[in-house]
Amino acid sequence: MTKPLPPVTGLSARSSLATIDLSWESLGWEPLIDHYRVYAAPGHPAAWQPRESDLVAKTVYPRFVHDGLDPAGEEWTYSVIAVSDAGRRSRPGERTSAASEPSVTATGREMARIGTFDGKSLEFRFAPSGYAKIPAAYPSAQIQYTDGVDSPDSAWPFLLPGPGDAWAGRKVYTAHWVVELSQAPSDDMDMAVWLIDTTRLGGRLEVAVNGVPAQVIELIPGATRGSREGDATLPGSTLVRSFHEFQVPAAPFVAGINTITFRLAEGGWVAWDAIGLYARV
Repeated sequence: MTKPLPPVTGLSARSSLATIDLSWESLGWEPLIDHYRVYAAPGHPAAWQPRESDLVAKTVYPRFVHDGLDPAGEEWTYSVIAVSDAGRRSRPGERTSAASEPSVTATGREMARIGTFDGKSLEFRFAPSGYAKIPAAYPSAQIQYTDGVDSPDSAWPFLLPGPGDAWAGRKVYTAHWVVELSQAPSDDMDMAVWLIDTTRLGGRLEVAVNGVPAQVIELIPGATRGSREGDATLPGSTLVRSFHEFQVPAAPFVAGINTITFRLAEGGWVAWDAIGLYARV
């Protein structure tokens, strides 16, 4: 008699910005597992049983990343079923619910922004594939953008090159974002830096406010495709999006002109999605 396939156990979820990362215990090799089927329902339904219309993924690994969620935050309930190489299915395992973390782009009050937080770099200068024009346009490796005066399509290149980019002269590029504030902030603010891709080199992006270091972003290796493709939301896109949101102290800001700098100290280029500065509400 064929032994029944045991249900999946150990299902857990880890939340981050616009993403919920699921993992569970592997069922091993006896019987041989062909794949896992991940089912999801929005919210926290009390009596939910997974249906085929709730299928969100099939994977051979005991992990699934549910990404592309609303930056304002979403709650989902999950269940996983195992399928053997003979086509037998386990019973639905334990359920778990989780909510993705909300973005400051949804919870804060916008003070300044470059671009649109939409998974695309198409609104920026030279996008989606004119990266070779950047060194000629910025021979000193210095980019400047004045908020409220400049526009992304004419003053903010879709890539910020780094020292790992031979085509850009292996220089450390710095982008200067000039933001005018009517008064100095009394409370700390938040910054959102969203990228649609990076190179396989990864790297280090240093952020400063009026010369005072504010954050060091350690860049994960990307797909090295964002220099030729500008839309990470297309079905089947291999671009590796990343979301970086962090607190920026109020102290360095002044009433009047402020300069926020982005310096790619290590690695290859980053491909922008958008950047924004937000007051807490």
